[in-house]
Amino acid sequence: MIFQKTILYLLCICSLLTASAQTTLTLRQTLQQVRENSPALRVERLTINAAQADQITANLRPNPILNNQTLFQLQQTPGIVTPSGEGVGVLNRQRRQFWLQATKEFDIHNKRAYRNRFAEANTNLAIRSVAETERGLLFDAANRYLDAWYARIQLALLQRAKANVDTLVQLNRVRLKDLVISSTDLTRTQLISDQYDIQTRTAQQDLRNRLNELRLVIGSADSITVALNDSIINPAFRNPLSLYPTVNASADSLWQLAATTRTDVRVAEANLESARRNVALQQVLAKPRNEAGFIWNPQNAVPYAGVFLTLELPVYSRNQGEIQKSRVLQDQADQAAALVQRQIQAEVQTAYQSFATSRQNIERYVGIRRDADRVLASVRYAYLRGATTLIDLLQAQTSWFDTQTAYYQSLYAHRQNYVRLLYVTGQINAY
Repeated sequence: MIFQKTILYLLCICSLLTASAQTTLTLRQTLQQVRENSPALRVERLTINAAQADQITANLRPNPILNNQTLFQLQQTPGIVTPSGEGVGVLNRQRRQFWLQATKEFDIHNKRAYRNRFAEANTNLAIRSVAETERGLLFDAANRYLDAWYARIQLALLQRAKANVDTLVQLNRVRLKDLVISSTDLTRTQLISDQYDIQTRTAQQDLRNRLNELRLVIGSADSITVALNDSIINPAFRNPLSLYPTVNASADSLWQLAATTRTDVRVAEANLESARRNVALQQVLAKPRNEAGFIWNPQNAVPYAGVFLTLELPVYSRNQGEIQKSRVLQDQADQAAALVQRQIQAEVQTAYQSFATSRQNIERYVGIRRDADRVLASVRYAYLRGATTLIDLLQAQTSWFDTQTAYYQSLYAHRQNYVRLLYVTGQINAY
């Protein structure tokens, strides 16, 4: 028995230590964790390094070319007198021709500069694409944070409701002994308590699932939880209405902000600039290549020197296909940029209107919640004094629980709308 009590004591201590080791995150801290630890974002950032490597390649100059040809005369030409002291074999310089050629391609059309400009544009495109990926990851993490927050709110609400009913169960057991109520009243309250118990267990598992999903998104190996009182804007609140995010800007000003600062707008701009530079590059690549150098050519003991020049004749290939493709890609990038602008206007208007509507719903629920608390307290007091029935109390308890649930659902939707507004305006990257 002593051993079992010791084991139970150690298990309780471990559970307490585990609970205390949890890191409580706010929304800002969650998004910062994503920026620093997200595995998906780390993978995406490697594309910047790859683009920078392509830029190094584009900036390289062509290597010089060294060419050697050596020919041996297999049969000696009759009548040629070999100088005294020299052999008459195949390796004799009288029977050998030696060709040494050093050449290099000369970039007279500035192809290297055009390649470098195109590579710079692709690097800029990679940087902005990573920022756009970060915007999407932050939006996903923020929504998962809100899912975990709402799951914890539901759990806390169920625990509070169950505590109220459990108190009533204990009271009714005493009242049943005193024959103040019937056993049916006690059974009814016990059934409500059992239902809350089942819902609480389900809510606990749902919270664990949401926290595991959030932990995966932020790349954390530690146990985490979310702050219940995180107001998203100002956690240190006094006025209850400061729990709700507010936006003072108009829809038009937010649209102007999004149209100039959103990451997908910058991606579209960078993509269009890259397409323009690609057109210029493909046009200059159609120019002929030029190669020049020097030749050293001793033939049969007679030294020769000369120059080497190669000029490509653009008879068949003038890079027609790549030039046409680059122009098509430029037109595609131009249309994509225009499409992004149209999407931004629709998204900002929708998000702003949804946010404003949910804000109005929250303000109405402030009074409704106050009335629900007052009604429950009044009916509970009346029941304890015997002035009303258990059915009235249970109905008041159910009505209170439904009101609280509806309020937090509205608050959850309001925060989701606020996060979406941050997302569509592009401000979530700087949040």
